[in-house]
Amino acid sequence: MSFQDEMKQMFLRVAAGEVEPEEWAKWWDVNGLRLEEFLNRGDRMRMMPALWSASYYWMAKTQSGVAYYFHAQGRPVKTSGYYEEKAREEERRQRQKAMEKYHMNTASARQQWEAYLQDHPTDTISFDWKSLLGTPSGQKPAKDFPYKEARTTEQWKECGEELKLRLKENLQAKIAPLAKAYGMKKAGPKTFVREKNGLVSRIQFIGYFRGGGYEAMNCYLCPIYAIQYGILGLPGHICQGENFQRMQKDWGAIQYGMEAVDAAMVERINRKFDDILIYLADGMLPEWQRIDSLETYFAKERRDYLKVTETGPQNPRTNRPMWNLDTGGKEDPWRADDYLFGVWNLLTGKETEGYARLEKCVRHNSVYMKERLEEFPKACNDPRDAMAVMYYNARLFLGTKETPDAEKRRDRIQETYEEVCRFMRYYHGLAKKTERD
Repeated sequence: MSFQDEMKQMFLRVAAGEVEPEEWAKWWDVNGLRLEEFLNRGDRMRMMPALWSASYYWMAKTQSGVAYYFHAQGRPVKTSGYYEEKAREEERRQRQKAMEKYHMNTASARQQWEAYLQDHPTDTISFDWKSLLGTPSGQKPAKDFPYKEARTTEQWKECGEELKLRLKENLQAKIAPLAKAYGMKKAGPKTFVREKNGLVSRIQFIGYFRGGGYEAMNCYLCPIYAIQYGILGLPGHICQGENFQRMQKDWGAIQYGMEAVDAAMVERINRKFDDILIYLADGMLPEWQRIDSLETYFAKERRDYLKVTETGPQNPRTNRPMWNLDTGGKEDPWRADDYLFGVWNLLTGKETEGYARLEKCVRHNSVYMKERLEEFPKACNDPRDAMAVMYYNARLFLGTKETPDAEKRRDRIQETYEEVCRFMRYYHGLAKKTERD
């Protein structure tokens, strides 16, 4: 058999998924010089890319290069899905191993946080959320559409209305019962809020600005006096981990209303809400439930744990962190953390640190806010303008510094806190509209 025939036989075996990565690497090394005679540079690079290593992920790339080679010769071949399936299994094992190492590296901080929680126990929510997965109870049958893509204004309207119906069905059947189980109440058709011991938790589905479905889901837990930016969040493996990434994938199924919402699309919508439900019920809400006071929210053990979980383990495919919430020492552009911690310092008697933080926040935003308030004098009363609201609140707290008597100053700080919280309940959707001068 000539080498050319041997080469094509090997390529056909690769297409059929019959060659293991190590066998392919050995055969390529042995026949490297002869392969240069029969393959052009493009074919060689497609079959054996520069970064190739003996794994099923790279064998899938090799198989793709082999398929291209036969297609270019006018002899298309059918390829096996063996390498792709093995590559997925391989990646799952590697990701699991990387996550095990991540949890081992963060174990010390986690144990300190868990020890703190044992000394500050909270109520545990028992709710069978898995029973909500799948097709929503009472879901209406899917419509038949004579088209796939909406082209006319009437078709866009029809698709949009059908999409909103399917979103409403899933929201009411899956998210609303879960939110209720965790003590959250509705603050609108697609918003759920809860207030407890000076903390507010909120889940909001944000409408797509061009009409249609949901552009995103906004979730946060913070003190009532605070805004939702620059705040202490969740551990990285919860807020950016596997459940989060699965939820984000194919989000367009519940975002756009520009194609027929037929049976296949309805099933995609149902599956996407399953992903959202899993993200909320199997990570975010239970973690929030463990934080039931301002003291726990600001606990050093919690902050230390969040710090070590900011950067995830390496992705086995890209060799980059699976997530990276570390700002690299950069301060948030609004100085929202200075406001957040500054007020907490005042409430806990650390006035020197608190006023210094608040001064930094007000000074940083003063030029922008002067122009903003000249154009929109009521911006500080508008929940849509978080920066103006925060700036106004920071100035109110900073103003208490002018009271010289220490006892009266503490009283004024507490009065200011209560005044700010009254407005912020409206801001977070916990109360009806509240105005202030």
